[in-house]
Amino acid sequence: TANHWAKKEIAIANALGIVTGYDANTFGPDDSITREQMAVMVVKAAKLTPETGSTTFADNSQISAWAVDAVATAFNNQLINGYEDNTYRPGKGASRAEAVTVILNALKKTA
Repeated sequence: TANHWAKKEIAIANALGIVTGYDANTFGPDDSITREQMAVMVVKAAKLTPETGSTTFADNSQISAWAVDAVATAFNNQLINGYEDNTYRPGKGASRAEAVTVILNALKKTA
């Protein structure tokens, strides 16, 4: 990350508690983002209080333990949606359209 073009933005997001690395020395700035990672980031960026609990998604058990509260919070605050088959698909990569929608939903919520 030291020479990455987005190192300044990553450092700011890290300082604000929005993102963390895989460990103290590895961030992975060019890695794809999953839907559950996106939920964690947007809940932190929007400064929403995490809600303890789970969702009613059919694949709720597939949501990583570290992301369950953020996914529930993002869903309950209408930042994210599931798919028509009532799944969230937490490990699936987030599309650009999904990311834009989540960001705009968060901006509306915090405006």
